[in-house]
Formats: sequence, C-alpha cells, structure tokens
Amino acid sequence: MILGGVAGAIIMPLLSDRFTKRVPFIKIALAGATLSLAGITFSGNYTLLLVSAAAFGFFLLSSGPIGFQYGAEVTFPVSEGTSNGFLLLMGQVSGIAFIFSMDWFKSPVTGSMTIPLTVLGVLMFISFLLSSRLRESAFLTDDKKGDKR
Repeated sequence: MILGGVAGAIIMPLLSDRFTKRVPFIKIALAGATLSLAGITFSGNYTLLLVSAAAFGFFLLSSGPIGFQYGAEVTFPVSEGTSNGFLLLMGQVSGIAFIFSMDWFKSPVTGSMTIPLTVLGVLMFISFLLSSRLRESAFLTDDKKGDKR
C-alpha cells in the first residue's frame, strides 16, 4: 500500500500538472480507490489482496497532492496555507469519525471488517458520483486564456 502510494503521489500529480487539469485526475483517483477497496474487502486470495492494496495506495495517496492544489486554486485569493489547513483539519475530523464508525460496524462475533469496508466503499462511490459536479478552477481556465496570475 505504501509503495503504491508513493508511486501514485509522484506520477498522478505530474500528469495533472502536465495536462493542467485537476478534476479528471480526482475522478480517476476516486474510481481507482473505490475499485481497489472492493478488491481489498472481498479478496479471498493473498496475491489479489496485495495487488488491490498497492492499487488502493496508488489511487488514494495520489489524490492528496491533487486535492490540495485544487483546493488552493478554487479558494484563490485566500492563502494556500489557510485552504490547506482547513482541508487537513477536515481530514483529521473525518478520520476520527471513520475510526469510531468502523469499530462500531465491525462484526462483534468475528471482528470481521467486511461490513465497515463495504460501507466505506459505498461512501467512496458516492464521492465519485459527486465529483461529476466539480469544475476546473478558474485559475487554470483563466491561464489558458492568457490571463497569467
């Protein structure tokens, strides 16, 4: 998961910068993370579990730098530190909520995490659907028209 995440955090932001687009790469990251989480949740094979975990790390961690950059662009002229600080704060709050929620949803008899991971997968799929409402930042679209900031 970590090796896939490091690779994703390098490759996907480079591609996003090269094509000067954020939204398609956010959608790709959400779709890939959702599908690979399904592989982690339901795999009965160790090799499939390792491949799914590497893919999950690749897509999930690649969305971080792209999301922070997108957040800084859509909140311009607010400082990048402020927008990234709020994103990190919300990430911490939601992370704590997910830890308690996943513990609450796990099987009390076996300790199985299949149900919480399925719920997380459904929430990620909903996030993917909601990402269709995202628009490229004005910062990028204005640059294409020659309005350099």
